[in-house]
Amino acid sequence: DNDTLRSLAGLGQIWLKPGSVPQYYTLTFTSFWVEYHLWGLQPFGYHLINVLLHILNSLLIWHILVRLRVPGAWFAGLIFALHPVHVESVAWITERKNVLSGAFSLASFLVYLRFREEKSRGALWYLTALLLFLGALFSKTAAGTLSAAFLLIVWWKEGRLSWKDVIPLVPFFVM
Repeated sequence: DNDTLRSLAGLGQIWLKPGSVPQYYTLTFTSFWVEYHLWGLQPFGYHLINVLLHILNSLLIWHILVRLRVPGAWFAGLIFALHPVHVESVAWITERKNVLSGAFSLASFLVYLRFREEKSRGALWYLTALLLFLGALFSKTAAGTLSAAFLLIVWWKEGRLSWKDVIPLVPFFVM
């Protein structure tokens, strides 16, 4: 009986009226809105999307670890895919926020790594990473910790942090 999922006006409320949904996870509730209009209250579609997002997240983890040159990256991606610690987020429709913010966060992370490596199209990679990060925040606000993870990875890989590393992350921390 969630009216915000049933009409176009409800979609507007999801984005423009804080408090219309239990938490301001606008992309998460927008995904529910779209799916409600695709398959109503039939659970199969919702579960399928969560499983597909989990597969995407596993592949993104594998790809990030390859880019970071972590030995056994494929094995870590496989462990993430099969480990039961994440089963609630994948199996429970209401936990969409975790798999969705995970997909946006991991994609942002991967693109940010690309930005640091490829200076010729740096602005494009940077803006893409920033937009994906915003998507992660609109899916679940806890994704804000990704900013600190960026700094930790730079410190780990470079052995130091400089202002050149910190300044591009200021907009991430502000968001």
